[in-house]
Amino acid sequence: MRSKLIIVSLAAVLAACQTTQGTHQIYPPAGGPRGEPLPSTPPPAAAPEPVAPPAAPAPKPLPDYPKSAEQISGGAVTALMKQARAALNAGQPDRAAGALERALRIEPRNYFVWSALGQAYLGQKNYLQAESVAQKSNALARGNIYVDIENWKTIAAARQARGDNDGALQASAQVEALQAQLSAAPAPP
Repeated sequence: MRSKLIIVSLAAVLAACQTTQGTHQIYPPAGGPRGEPLPSTPPPAAAPEPVAPPAAPAPKPLPDYPKSAEQISGGAVTALMKQARAALNAGQPDRAAGALERALRIEPRNYFVWSALGQAYLGQKNYLQAESVAQKSNALARGNIYVDIENWKTIAAARQARGDNDGALQASAQVEALQAQLSAAPAPP
């Protein structure tokens, strides 16, 4: 008896919910409260939700570039690089350049040696050669940021010494951009 009562109640509810096919009911009814037509102004548009700017991609870690000549050079080149550094620190750029030129005969593609040679030429006041050698080092380094920063510093100093202020500013901007990239990059895995 109880189940029959439930079934009848459900049938009544379903019948009340059914509408005739093709007939649509609009709630609330169109028109004003007394049935008069509403003004033809559209409803106010909803304010668009603010869209957050896309997040900048996380900086990628730098490759594990070598940071010094000792990490990629043989024993003879390492010894010559130490001699060249000592000569540069002693204010003897000619002696430093000689040691570095010997190192290049051993390892002609060593970008650390080319970079140091650019600094030696800068000490000799051979500014065009200093810039040229630093650019060659950049080409050989293939994006090694540690070498690139030193080379752009050499290029900036050489251009400044030649009176090329615009060129020096451009080279200094490169140094700043590389240093910003270096400081923003997470440590290599």
